[in-house]
Amino acid sequence: MTQNLRLQAALAHARHGRAVLPVYWSTGGRCACGRVDCHSPAKHPIPELVPRGVKQATTSCVVIRAWWVYAPLANPALATGEVSGVVVLDVDGDHGGFDALRQLEHIHGQIPRTQGVRTGSGEHLYFAYPGIHLKNTAGKLGAGLDVRCCGGSAVTVGAVHRSGQIYDWQDGCRPDQVPIASLPTWLLERLTTQDPRPSVQPRTPHRGYAAAALASEEQQLLKASVGQRNTRLNLAAFRLGRFIATEALARGDVEAVLFDVAARLGLPLHEARATITSGLRAGSTRS
Repeated sequence: MTQNLRLQAALAHARHGRAVLPVYWSTGGRCACGRVDCHSPAKHPIPELVPRGVKQATTSCVVIRAWWVYAPLANPALATGEVSGVVVLDVDGDHGGFDALRQLEHIHGQIPRTQGVRTGSGEHLYFAYPGIHLKNTAGKLGAGLDVRCCGGSAVTVGAVHRSGQIYDWQDGCRPDQVPIASLPTWLLERLTTQDPRPSVQPRTPHRGYAAAALASEEQQLLKASVGQRNTRLNLAAFRLGRFIATEALARGDVEAVLFDVAARLGLPLHEARATITSGLRAGSTRS
């Protein structure tokens, strides 16, 4: 009996603690949902199986097997964000994604080697969930670069693109070949920085709000998981650096809090100093 590769891929993710769900497949180059104007062909949830969509993603092998008995051609999709511990960077080659990524790497340095999936028109790069809520974005990082995180999903290995291309792990980038990399600090900073909004005149953050932000960053840092503490410290410094730039907070006050938290988290002083200095510099000079 021939194995159902889509089911096997879904089960493999579940064994790694990554929640999955069934999405529609392609038939005759169109989405099996039957809608001529389908906006996401062969990529959106099957309502008969998951009426609440990605919220019903699971790691239960029993449920997953039942789904694929009902719909053996269903494409597997990975629920992204905290539920699976994965952030997916979707690089769409048809819309300039590879060029945009190269430009970012030229500025910030090459992204780390990590788990990656070959898609119908590009690739999905998997990064470890950083422990903070990240929205799904489309084009925020550049043309052809989308991010799937909290509340999102990404079609994964075993799925068949409407072009006929089968999603598969990139060479040397399977979970058993390379660990999932941490989200680069610069990438995290870009995803957590709000887009500038037009206004009649610049506004300086109120000092009370800035003080609350400082206290909030301190509490969030203390909750950071072991593998994400340095990354989270850099992000906190970056965010608070913007308050320093508007003179809503004094640099000395911010540094005192950040160094105190770093010490309580057990980060080496030289490492903490480099991280805090880098983050404050970037945040203070951000336009």
